[in-house]
Amino acid sequence: MIKRYLAIPAALLALTLSIGVQAVNEKLTATEIINKHLAAVGGKEALAKIKSRVAIGTVKRENQAEAQMLIMSEAPDRVSAAYVFQDLTWRLIYDKGKTVFRPSLTREYTVVEDKYNEMLASGFMFNGIALYNALIAETESEMKLDAKGPKKINGRQAYVVECRRDKKPGVVRLLFDAENFMWVRTEFGSVTISKQIGAFTNAVESRSDEQPTVDFYVETSDFREVDGIKLPFKLVQVVTFPILRQKAVGTITSTINEYKQNIQIDPKMFQ
Repeated sequence: MIKRYLAIPAALLALTLSIGVQAVNEKLTATEIINKHLAAVGGKEALAKIKSRVAIGTVKRENQAEAQMLIMSEAPDRVSAAYVFQDLTWRLIYDKGKTVFRPSLTREYTVVEDKYNEMLASGFMFNGIALYNALIAETESEMKLDAKGPKKINGRQAYVVECRRDKKPGVVRLLFDAENFMWVRTEFGSVTISKQIGAFTNAVESRSDEQPTVDFYVETSDFREVDGIKLPFKLVQVVTFPILRQKAVGTITSTINEYKQNIQIDPKMFQ
């Protein structure tokens, strides 16, 4: 009798494992993955009703106190982010083809600034937080999409979709959770910084012959429903010195406390 009862959980475990494997190994095309993602977050019709969006929250940089963070966007092609740190305000703006990165970086870090401008122009920056979103703003014919199989991110399997566009440089890799199809990560490629300057801390000296390679990505998580649409409430993104102060390369983490949608945004926020 005991053996019979023990066999039941074992069978359930085997079934669960088989379902998980089937979900990851399912042969989905890139277009099918993206369509499942759009349906999972609320559907194209619901997304089309949102004309403006403001994400309000805080951002944590190294061991400093939390600072204010805003991501503002208007459909179809405007997005503006502000990180109000104690010693500087970092601005990232895309406005109808024009990108802005403030404050400008020194010559040694020009490749970093150029990469962020490329990321802003791609339409994939901030994943689904911003309304300047190439997945809903452009037709399928304007993008070349290719499914690249599964990849494990933060302990979970995700589908990888590679995106190329003739009008914009670079290859962008989009990752969608294999179970719920949330957009969890975007990989923008890497750059090599030719030289580090200055000392990051009193205990660490920079070396002119060091050439760190930086892999740029954005991750989103903690998805919740807002006005019938699932949106992320946590954002992690790669940054470098001098946005960071204590090391050359790292990440900052933003926690979104509130979304406001279909509200008027001052045009000056995109300048």
